[in-house]
Amino acid sequence: MTMKRGSLALLLMCVAALPGARAAAVSGKPLSPQALGKKAIETVAAHVKSRDSEVRAKAAEVLGQAGNKAAAGVLEGMLGDRDKYVRIAAARSLWELGLSTGLKTVYAIVNDVPARGTVVNSPLVELKMISQNKIREHALEALVYMRRENAADILYKLKNDDYGAIRDAAARELARLGHSEELEQFTGALSSEDEAVRYQSATALAGICAAGAVSRLAELLAAEKTVRVRVAALEALGCSPEKKNASVQLLKLADDANSTIRFKAVSALGGIKDDKVKAKFEAIAAGTDDMRLKIAAQRGLALSGGKAEISAARSGLNAISPEVRLEALELLENFPPKESQPLLAQALEDENPQVRLAAALQVIKRFSLK
Repeated sequence: MTMKRGSLALLLMCVAALPGARAAAVSGKPLSPQALGKKAIETVAAHVKSRDSEVRAKAAEVLGQAGNKAAAGVLEGMLGDRDKYVRIAAARSLWELGLSTGLKTVYAIVNDVPARGTVVNSPLVELKMISQNKIREHALEALVYMRRENAADILYKLKNDDYGAIRDAAARELARLGHSEELEQFTGALSSEDEAVRYQSATALAGICAAGAVSRLAELLAAEKTVRVRVAALEALGCSPEKKNASVQLLKLADDANSTIRFKAVSALGGIKDDKVKAKFEAIAAGTDDMRLKIAAQRGLALSGGKAEISAARSGLNAISPEVRLEALELLENFPPKESQPLLAQALEDENPQVRLAAALQVIKRFSLK
């Protein structure tokens, strides 16, 4: 993988001259906001060259979300990455920076249809086809993100694709765009007698995040016994703009016997401004020893207008699980820069690259010049 016109060095040069950056680093004192911003961009730049394609893709995402147009050259170079997921991430990030140079790359991946054999395929060939269609589905999601309603024509075309997974993905993306017929297909399937169908429908709705699905999802949760279906339904409710209409059901499930259900329900309640919801967050934050649940309650408290405790984020960043550390970083977004700065500096040194990159993005957004 090669970078165009020394663009990686150019990106670093954009922050090298930030006042006080070098002095703070050399002195051993806590990093100044400028030095922290410089370290964050250096962190992202280092991960662009990672041997791990998942890490390179995450680095590309961060460059786009950070909004620094100096990263355009780096991202254009990543359009030629050997891994298609990295190419998709780079194309999407370029779009976020106002550039359409990656659009052709995304279309090419969407249209890269696996060839069907004339005889029964071997298991290896079948696995390759599944993998290729997963990549196509990911590219399709990026295309809809980039082109919105202008992607509808290709979505309708792909509803006749040779492969069921792509047909389903096209229908889901049309529903995400607000096409009522496709949305009704997914909400209607929630009442299926087949558990697998209910699960697939709830999972799709978690990607659609539709306001019109709330009542059906609440009905499903009231009757459903299977944990995986309930979890998928809670995730779908959690991202719905009308989830407040299901707050009674969510509050009930926040006391469920299953720890995963409790966590998903508390997470889904986040952002609902209601006195009962706020009281539930306060009770959970004060009474649980489950670190993930405590962080979810503290984050919900902050989003609902209450006061979260930075000690929860500090404890979360010292947890063994990288997933918990990432959730602690999300909680940290709700604290003033002066309080969050030392913990973000700690996260930039984390052993897990995903945690480092998540911390770098937050630092760049909050402390760094664009």
